[in-house]
Amino acid sequence: MSPRVIMFNTISADGSIKDFELDIGLHYEIADKIKADAHLIGSETAKTGVEMFTENVPPEEPADFNKPIMKKGETKPFWVLSDSKGKLKGLLHVYRRSCYCKDVIVLVTHKTPEDYIRYLKERNYNVLVSGEETIDFRGALDYLDMSFGIRTVLTDSGGGLNSILLKEGLVDEVALLISPVVVGKGSTNLFRYLESTVNLELIRSERLRSNHLLVVYRVLTNITHLTPLHADSETERSPA
Repeated sequence: MSPRVIMFNTISADGSIKDFELDIGLHYEIADKIKADAHLIGSETAKTGVEMFTENVPPEEPADFNKPIMKKGETKPFWVLSDSKGKLKGLLHVYRRSCYCKDVIVLVTHKTPEDYIRYLKERNYNVLVSGEETIDFRGALDYLDMSFGIRTVLTDSGGGLNSILLKEGLVDEVALLISPVVVGKGSTNLFRYLESTVNLELIRSERLRSNHLLVVYRVLTNITHLTPLHADSETERSPA
């Protein structure tokens, strides 16, 4: 049985995911309340997060080659990073050290460069090979459920990964935190890769911090067309 997947993003009033001041505290507060067992993030989004929040990438230390010790009753989520091209080589220890992350699981394919696979295995990362040239997310989600007991996945990423998950019928809910700002002409729409309609049913809405609006939808139908791209080809903002 596949985990329940919740797509979560902060957007502007006109649907942009960048070029406005993000209330990062509120964003993380809502993400934490979802209590997901794992956060699924595309590699470019993860890479952008390191660049935004880490002035200088710290060098690896011997401890970075070991899996974190799991404490009894640990409630932090796994961070599942989609990285079939090896774009996060040399950066993964930043996430493994995070106080918000239980440990890192890396999704790759049978075509992922062998040197990256060696890099991952030498550092004892959980590696999930799913798909030939592009990641098979349905198979990956099933494996996460069976092998790690992951029942709920939150995806806070860019338009590429979210579009693929919607297209494949893997998203159960869409949660949007709408910021009180209009980006305008230069906006980068979250759903810019979708080519057909996705029908949603409103579950709830809530006004937050005076001017923000949280809306949560149930996905009723999924699209069948998608502009070709890879899930790890996003160039947007940082993950939750």
